[in-house]
Amino acid sequence: MKFLTLNLRHNADRWPERRALVLDMLRAELPDVIAFQEVALPVRQADDIAEALNAALPAGPYRVFFEPKWQPDAWEGIALLSRLPVLAHERLELPGDGGRVAQCIRASFDGTVIDFANTHLHHRPIENESARLPQARRLLEWMARPVEPARRWLLAGDFNTLPGSETIGAVRQYFDSAYRAHHGAEPARTFPTPLVEGWQSYPDGLTIDYIFFDPAGFRVDDARVVGGEPHPGGDPTLYPSDHYGLVAEVSLLAR
Repeated sequence: MKFLTLNLRHNADRWPERRALVLDMLRAELPDVIAFQEVALPVRQADDIAEALNAALPAGPYRVFFEPKWQPDAWEGIALLSRLPVLAHERLELPGDGGRVAQCIRASFDGTVIDFANTHLHHRPIENESARLPQARRLLEWMARPVEPARRWLLAGDFNTLPGSETIGAVRQYFDSAYRAHHGAEPARTFPTPLVEGWQSYPDGLTIDYIFFDPAGFRVDDARVVGGEPHPGGDPTLYPSDHYGLVAEVSLLAR
């Protein structure tokens, strides 16, 4: 099965032009499940993407599961889009300010129940993990709840922190990064793309987006960066988003 994650950058930064690039990328990949972060609610961004994809799909249309931030006036959130049959959908409100949330869908794949989680952790403070680490720990506690049948987890999102951080270390006590497992190291960066003015001044190593998997439940067959091509019309600054996306292809392991 194929799982893709992408921070959409809301409907900012030339979204009408970027929209076509996002759709082209998704049509080329046709993931079983898509995890989006920074999804704009006023323009129904996740639903709009799903409707455009479904118009060209012969079968297995995407269903949208959107969760806004927990502030009363939230105008953005996260979303999971699934072509797999979905058995349940859950929401988790994360601690701290910023209204951050996580979500999970339980889906069926070849008769096996898979849990797909999606989150977007706080981006501040940049210099320490005082906001993100409690959010990650709360998410991990939530994921560890006993449920029947036993969980097989895939977790994706924008974690807003580097591979060597305490937050990612906490996650890796239970899960491994699909890209790292397949390539031996994380990608050089997942942020920023040339959509961001002055992107050349950002250092290498800004990997803040991840797909994690349960090593006891899955084998990683492929993992790669997507959304790394500019507009084919020749504009070198027009990319699908300010983040690169990630895709992982995994197979089930027998238990």
